Amino acid sequence: ADALARLALRDDAAKRAVCAEPGLVEGLRRTMDQLGDSKGRRAVANALIALDVHEQVLTNVAGSVEKILDEIRRIPEHAKAFEGTRRAEFRRAVDETLAALKRDARTLVDISKQDPDHVGTLVLAGAAETLVYVLGLPEKMSGVSRVFDEFKPVLGHAAGACAAEKEACHALTMMLSHAEDRATHQTAVADAGAIPALVRIMNRPPPPASSGLGSEARRAAEAYAAASHDLARRATDALAKLVQDRDEYKTKVRDEDGVSTLRTLLDRRDPKVQRAAAAALLVMGEHERLVKEIERNTETLVARPDADRARDALKAAVRTLAELAKEGATANAEGDMVDAVVRSGAVEAIVPLLSLSQRVGEEFDVSFGDIEKEASYAISLMASRDVNQNRIAKAGALPGLVALLQRYPPQTTGSVPTSVARRAADAVTNLAHENNNIKNQVRVEGGIPPLVSLLETKDPKVKRAAASALRTLAFKNDDNKNQIVECGALPMLIFMVKSEDQLIHYEAVGVIGNLVHSSTHIKRRVLDEGALQPVIGLLSSACPESQREAALLLGQFATTDSFKVKMVQRGAVRPLIQMLGNSDEQLREMAAFALGRLAQDADNQVGILHAAGLRPLLDLLDCDKGNLQHNAAFALYGLADNEDNVPDIVREGTVQRLMGRELIVQASKDCVKKTLDRLKGKVASSARVLRYLIYLMTTDPDAPDAARIAVALAHLVDDAHGEELREVFIKKLGLPILLRALMPGTPAKQPRPEAYEQRLAEACHALHVLLQKVALKVPPEEAPLPPTPEAYLEQHFNNPEVSDITFLTHSEEFHAHKIAFARCPPEFHDDVAARRVARRGDADVVDFSHLPPETFRALMRFTYVSELDAERTDVVSDLMRVAVMYNMHELKRRCEVALAEHVKSRGAELDPAEVVERFNLAESLDAASVSRACALHAMEHHAAMIAALGVPGFIAVTGKMVPRIDEHARAAFHRLPSNAEARSRLNPN
Repeated sequence: ADALARLALRDDAAKRAVCAEPGLVEGLRRTMDQLGDSKGRRAVANALIALDVHEQVLTNVAGSVEKILDEIRRIPEHAKAFEGTRRAEFRRAVDETLAALKRDARTLVDISKQDPDHVGTLVLAGAAETLVYVLGLPEKMSGVSRVFDEFKPVLGHAAGACAAEKEACHALTMMLSHAEDRATHQTAVADAGAIPALVRIMNRPPPPASSGLGSEARRAAEAYAAASHDLARRATDALAKLVQDRDEYKTKVRDEDGVSTLRTLLDRRDPKVQRAAAAALLVMGEHERLVKEIERNTETLVARPDADRARDALKAAVRTLAELAKEGATANAEGDMVDAVVRSGAVEAIVPLLSLSQRVGEEFDVSFGDIEKEASYAISLMASRDVNQNRIAKAGALPGLVALLQRYPPQTTGSVPTSVARRAADAVTNLAHENNNIKNQVRVEGGIPPLVSLLETKDPKVKRAAASALRTLAFKNDDNKNQIVECGALPMLIFMVKSEDQLIHYEAVGVIGNLVHSSTHIKRRVLDEGALQPVIGLLSSACPESQREAALLLGQFATTDSFKVKMVQRGAVRPLIQMLGNSDEQLREMAAFALGRLAQDADNQVGILHAAGLRPLLDLLDCDKGNLQHNAAFALYGLADNEDNVPDIVREGTVQRLMGRELIVQASKDCVKKTLDRLKGKVASSARVLRYLIYLMTTDPDAPDAARIAVALAHLVDDAHGEELREVFIKKLGLPILLRALMPGTPAKQPRPEAYEQRLAEACHALHVLLQKVALKVPPEEAPLPPTPEAYLEQHFNNPEVSDITFLTHSEEFHAHKIAFARCPPEFHDDVAARRVARRGDADVVDFSHLPPETFRALMRFTYVSELDAERTDVVSDLMRVAVMYNMHELKRRCEVALAEHVKSRGAELDPAEVVERFNLAESLDAASVSRACALHAMEHHAAMIAALGVPGFIAVTGKMVPRIDEHARAAFHRLPSNAEARSRLNPN
């Protein structure tokens, strides 16, 4: 695209050549549609402008409108002449032209977005006039043919025309969005007649309802409704950009009755349209005008309470201002639109309306109910922004709101009083949200008693609003909690918890939860009032929010010891466990929290586990949320406290899952460590638990449970003398069970690959831990003294003086002395004699070209001075082959020691392929110590081995290593000291 733009800007001939290339311009437009990258879209837009494609697009737009109108003009006067094929052809032609028109307008949108300079180019090319000409397309279509309206329902072009107009409005919006040269562009668009055209679009009636229509007609109606709402939103956006900072255009909009049209759009059922209308009204400065209107009409009503026109105007103004605050709060997370309403003085204008009835006299109370309701609603919306709370309270809103709550008791009937109470309660809720000073002011002003009284109203909306306000006031405010309880709220709140209305029981359980939080005496009163069973019942509610609050509340109740068991007896456990599998993260968190609290009782611990609660809690450890992990870890810690649970916990594979989890919060890590320590303690202190685990393991050694138990016991059993380890893994066959996991199995018995890899890793880690434990308990062996050569021959090493034998390798000669090889086995001397090829003076010449020079040098050095270069493992490996060839036992032993030590010292740095190669070499040469070292290395560093070799490759190697691991383990266990006391503990008979 950049290259094309540079070509086009070079000269007109190049531009014409580029445009003449078949498919190139269309390819650019298609690329613009498909690209998501902003730099790419900008480059394509630059190319389109450089190639003057925008001029062709603008020509196409105007031509498409005319083509549609020409097609409509050709509709015959008589219906019969417009049936069948002709109608189908007409419909296809218009649909295709509308689609092309929409796409061309969309191209102008994309070009305008990228660069303010592009907008200037488009304006100069007449884009404003062309786009405004598209506006009002449906009216133009109806105006050119009097019979078109007769066929319009059949032809179904309304949605297509709306879509084309929407793109035109969007293009105008983009042209006016750049701050650079905005005033110039606004003038061009306004001069093209955009204001009346946009107002007419916004003033169109809302789309009709689609209910009662056939399926095809309903789909067409729904498509038209969606297109109509989108068009209204785009037209409103364009109007807002057009009048921004231009008072003369705002005046023109008012002259076109655009403000009332925008206020009508606030009542549209489409939220996007409502937000766009609110934004446009704010740009028009309507919020400031409304504030002045409210102040003026308030003064009028105070002076003349019977001024009906002023009363109606005041109500409408407050309602509109409230809608502006509502849509602003929804549209902008920063609350810029709400703040604009507040900055205009809306708070100071509306707060006095809360006490308007008192100011004008009792005889006019009912007349002002609607105004008080709208004022409360507006205050509630403005208070949704925390920064506005104190300003509203300072303006005196709280006394007025409390007065409204006191004036409308539950017994009052009629729509106005109850709605006033509801809106006032909502305002208190938002004002007091996380603002402790305002919570205290509400209490001081006497707001809590009327709110408690409203809990008894018959209107469910008022009941919910009052409960929500009490919930907010009770949150972390002990004085408010106590007053709510003393006002007698608990019985009614508990009745509300039993309600079938989800919103009512959600708010009620939320109030109770905030009341009992950190308040032991209130918790006791709540339980004494009979709240336990209704709250347990909410665990099965269809409302997730109510379930969450109920679970949290039960977790708080569970701090009272006498109620822990009651909750389980009354059916709390099973629904809580079911909630652990819910997709709602907060629901799972609260369920785990409640179960963790309940699991602090011994009987509950067993009940939770046998209600299948263990596995869901373990699954929560796999999530990536710290709170969830911690609540689950705490619950598991409680379950592990009961000896009766330990066998089932172990059999489920809990030990392995706890050890293999990456936890986020340090507290969770500490909790898991304590759980593992608790399980170790239970196994160590209870012979009954260990004997039962051994029984489960040996009943069916081939079962998956047996492998899980054997792995767990390798981590849990650790008696001082090792007798219990010997009992579990040698006498009771725990070791063969672990080793069996390392052997290749039949495909039918293998689990899925990821599970198989996990079990393999667990078995390797368990064997490593087990062998380490045993090694620490085995008495140390006395290390053999290194052999001392009978003669010190280093000065004669490879010295030609007095040499009586010369060995020839591939590239070197070695001068040796027969006496130095006197102690070598007969096999070596026989081979030397067989390879003698000549004599040089008194020295024999022997052809040893079958050995590399480095290997023979190492052989000579060992023969002369009994030294090995252990760092050259390749040479040591070759030397071990030589030792086996010539039956040199001491040399082989020294090579084995060197290679085994090298495996141990390198640790994780050792390449897995080298481990396999060395193991295979050791097996072929019967170097048992090297084989054992490689096998133990594979157990310790199994993760790296599996990653390098893959599961099939690793299992093929471990299958060969099993005999060596078995030999090493049994030898180590054999060297453990015997302990009669430990044996009698496990075998009491």
